[in-house]
Amino acid sequence: MAESMRFRFGKINLPEENLPTPEELHNLIDNTWRKRSEKTVVEGEDPIALEHKGMNSYHSDSHGDHSFCQFTYISDKENSATVRDGDELKVAPDDQPVRPIVFYFKNGQFAYEPEQGLVKHWIPQFILEQTGVEVDSDYSFSEFSQETMRDFYDNRDEITVFRFGSTDEEFESDSDIARALNELTSEVASQEFSGGNPPTNLKGLELFEEAKEKMYVSRLKGSIGDGYTNEILSSGMYQPKWDESGWPDDAGQERRAEAIYQRIAPYLRRLE
Repeated sequence: MAESMRFRFGKINLPEENLPTPEELHNLIDNTWRKRSEKTVVEGEDPIALEHKGMNSYHSDSHGDHSFCQFTYISDKENSATVRDGDELKVAPDDQPVRPIVFYFKNGQFAYEPEQGLVKHWIPQFILEQTGVEVDSDYSFSEFSQETMRDFYDNRDEITVFRFGSTDEEFESDSDIARALNELTSEVASQEFSGGNPPTNLKGLELFEEAKEKMYVSRLKGSIGDGYTNEILSSGMYQPKWDESGWPDDAGQERRAEAIYQRIAPYLRRLE
């Protein structure tokens, strides 16, 4: 059965000697709630504590600079509501915390599942806090280059979604559609084309071959051969897929973590 997750990527930008190691992080993740921040929900009342923790840690030390610690990050969301109890307002905290899977790599890179309600800064801040490193240390979030987007297109046998935006260049084709798109891109930020359902392969059509070279490619979905369809966004999201149909019932977290790593590793290397 095919499984998939969406991941975004970033990096803690510290000298190698100051970077926490995946092994250190793994050993320090202890399923203990700690205060992340406080928030005043009702004016005049004490602020409420928003907490977070890590759990279910797995350490893999066989991938060189991409040896990793994988864990589940759990955090209260920022948004809490108030409910009326008679004449009083009481805090009704969101009882559905975010629970993204996170990878932290030896070279300082990290990958995480984006979830609604998750503030992306919580991920590197948790890694730094948990390992005793200054939380204000430098970190950044990654985007995919246009070269990576073009390579994704070139390496797929089938493209079913293609979104692009305008640049300073124009379509050089004399076709009616090219002229129309040149006019449209001067007024509309981006266009998205879909192959429909069942999908039609967009790859190789003159329009998209030229758009790949001349326009800003922001989203692609495509597949190789009879494999799974993957999605990539220039903003830094990649969706790997893998097959668990032949796995034993007790395969567990280790096998899944290694399978996901194998599929995101090429994109980690592009972001180094």
